[in-house]
Amino acid sequence: MTPVLRNLEMTLLGLGFLGLAWGKSKLHGYTTPNRVAAADLEGKVAYLLDIFASLRRFMPPGFDLRGRDVLELSPGSSRGIGMLFLALGARSYHAIDMFDLAGSEDPAFYDKLLDRFPEGRKADRERARTLVHTADKREFGYAVGRDFDIPRLAGQRSFDLIISCAAFEHYDDPAQAIAGLTRVARPGCQSIHIIDLQTHSRWIRERDPNNIYRYPEPLYRFFRFPGQPNRHRPDDYVRSFAAEGWSDARFMPSRTIDPCLHEASLRGLARPFAGKNGMSILDGALTGRYPGPGGDWGMAS
Repeated sequence: MTPVLRNLEMTLLGLGFLGLAWGKSKLHGYTTPNRVAAADLEGKVAYLLDIFASLRRFMPPGFDLRGRDVLELSPGSSRGIGMLFLALGARSYHAIDMFDLAGSEDPAFYDKLLDRFPEGRKADRERARTLVHTADKREFGYAVGRDFDIPRLAGQRSFDLIISCAAFEHYDDPAQAIAGLTRVARPGCQSIHIIDLQTHSRWIRERDPNNIYRYPEPLYRFFRFPGQPNRHRPDDYVRSFAAEGWSDARFMPSRTIDPCLHEASLRGLARPFAGKNGMSILDGALTGRYPGPGGDWGMAS
């Protein structure tokens, strides 16, 4: 197949997938934040352990979670990540979201997750197990609001660590979210966000990972729905963090397009993506530190 015909095929197929995603959203709303079925408990455990390992990989060297307050943005269908932070000695964990996907999670699942996570001091693990089974909203909290007013949903608290996974690419206005999380960041706060930059529809992402970047903005937004990927790229996120005063803001790629798909995936992209640097990046971690005293992760306060 010639490059021109392949571009046309992928463009037309991609439009079909955009239409299907739009229709599904209209019929069912936003209900599937990841590919793991709600009934697949083993799959959920494996998924959360993998995400937690990824977050830890991008944390500053020598960090100590003990005594720290952690905020997670858009945890999806589980607050299990919070359980793992508490097991490592975090003082508190709070999660906020636009959609109430984790509010009905069975606390028994947290026991299953902790049983598969051998780390942490015994006292911290037992405290974590107790907290997730109580109604304490301060040390294991959760708040939902469609306006996603971060300071309000955070209860006007401040945090030492702010994290998210596969969330920022779904925000309509990432700069606004970054401004909001900055307002709840303590001096020295670390921010770590795993971001998926590629096409999300399952079949086509394996064959044309840059498919969402083939369309002019008006056409892409014609199929707009809650959670649609916003098409921001790493440098867009870095600029937004820097504009809010974060230091050392950078994006560290985790995966790039397979070499056999590289040339085809970069051909036929819409402006402003055509010829843009970094279009081969599929996902990675955005990190930054909020300036000021109190950022020594080697000592807990």
